[in-house]
Amino acid sequence: MAFVAAVEPRLRQALVASYGPIDGSDATADALSWAWEHWDRLASVSNKPAYLYRVGQSSTRRNRAQLFPAALMIEAATTMPELSPDLLPALARLSVQQRTTVLLVYAYGWKQSEVADLMEINPSTVREHLNRALARLRSDLEVHDNAR
Repeated sequence: MAFVAAVEPRLRQALVASYGPIDGSDATADALSWAWEHWDRLASVSNKPAYLYRVGQSSTRRNRAQLFPAALMIEAATTMPELSPDLLPALARLSVQQRTTVLLVYAYGWKQSEVADLMEINPSTVREHLNRALARLRSDLEVHDNAR
C-alpha cells in the first residue's frame, strides 16, 4: 500500500524518538495495523500521520512500555561509540515532548514545522520545547557556550 510506504518511515522515527527503538517500533506496527483495520474511519482524517502518531502513543501507554533509555542505551553503545555516555541519560531526563522534538530535529533532520504538524502543536511550541531541552542538556552535560 502506497500510504504505508509514504508514512511508515517518519512515523517510526517519531515514535522511536518518543519511546525508544523497541517500543517505538511496536507502536508503529500497532498504528499501521490500526490504519489497515480502520481505513474507512481514517479516510476522513485530514492529518493522517498525526492521527497515527496518537494511535501509536496510545498503544504504547496501553502496553506499558519500558522506559525509553534502556534499550536505546544498549543499541547506542554498540552502534555509536562516539556519543558521550552522558548524553542518553540526559535525554532520558527530558520530557517526552522535549526529547521527541530534539531527536526529530537534530538526529533525524526534520524541520520544526514538520514536527509541529506531526505532533499537532504550534511551531512556536516546538521552538520552546527545543530551547528548554537544549538548555537542560547543556546544564546536565555541563556544556558552556564560550562565544557569548
